[in-house]
Amino acid sequence: MINIANTIPIDKRVWPGIWLIAMLWGTQFLWRVPYETPVLAVLLAFHLFFFRDPHREAPRNHGLLSPADGTVASIDETYEDRFLHEKAVRIRIFLSIFSVHVTRSPLAGIVKYQQYVSGKFLNALRKDCYDQNESNWIGIENRARRVLVRQLTGAIARRIYSDVSIGQVMGRGEKLGMICYGSGVEICIPARLFRVDLKVGQHVAGGRSVLGTWNDEV
Repeated sequence: MINIANTIPIDKRVWPGIWLIAMLWGTQFLWRVPYETPVLAVLLAFHLFFFRDPHREAPRNHGLLSPADGTVASIDETYEDRFLHEKAVRIRIFLSIFSVHVTRSPLAGIVKYQQYVSGKFLNALRKDCYDQNESNWIGIENRARRVLVRQLTGAIARRIYSDVSIGQVMGRGEKLGMICYGSGVEICIPARLFRVDLKVGQHVAGGRSVLGTWNDEV
């Protein structure tokens, strides 16, 4: 049998959905449901499309990379007290159901912090979803440079996968995990060390687009 994950770039979490669709497909031989085959074929195609995990070559400049694909929903400043413990630039990215849902490390470094927080599953377009939705926080450190990435659930996205653990060494743009279906990703960067180089509404690609530049001498 051909291993789809080895022939085209698809996340390994694709398999439960494929087996479910295959089981539903088998029911047509028992119940002869009208139009079942074309409907399930479309569903299978979308399922494979959603779990795509394309190879990304990080640019050679030294800017901070986007942790996810999507549209920049907001850029502001806040005091981040989970990991950075200082004033931070906060960038929020909205992922539609058509976005690549792999999350990537914005910089090379070591995973120093991780916390999963249970919560609600509000629509990721709502402003209050960031205060109430279930999420996973990942802090990465490279000497003085530190970032905090947040994987956020949505109304459809109800499962977050983290593929890293505390102490793990990450390469720039390497995979942190995945969020299932429409959702959001947030990143906080120390304001004293960072200058934003993008605007609200701009589309970004995880592991490829540069969010801004460091202004330190590390």
